[in-house]
Amino acid sequence: MCVVPPAGPHRPQEPSVSSQQTPSSPHGPADIADEHGHGHSVAAWAGVAVCLLGFLILCLAVVFPSWTWGIVGGVVILASLVVAAVLARAGYGVKGADGKPVGASRPKR
Repeated sequence: MCVVPPAGPHRPQEPSVSSQQTPSSPHGPADIADEHGHGHSVAAWAGVAVCLLGFLILCLAVVFPSWTWGIVGGVVILASLVVAAVLARAGYGVKGADGKPVGASRPKR
């Protein structure tokens, strides 16, 4: 059990940070997901959806023992990587026209 000593003259109390606050950057308040492009794209969501379908098939293959459906589930999981990569190359990913992640290396104002 971890006990935190109370704030006193020898230890200043740290300011509390509200969950509503966002860290700020030189460009103003930053949304961390927007700043780094954390997979908010059609390519990422499609890849995740296909992967979830593959895991569902794989889980059903475990519950109702079947090597065939287990292999099909594994193939669908691997196909999700292909789906995400193809859509990202088609321009549905988080990278801009210059190939850099969206939001990274913003110009200084």
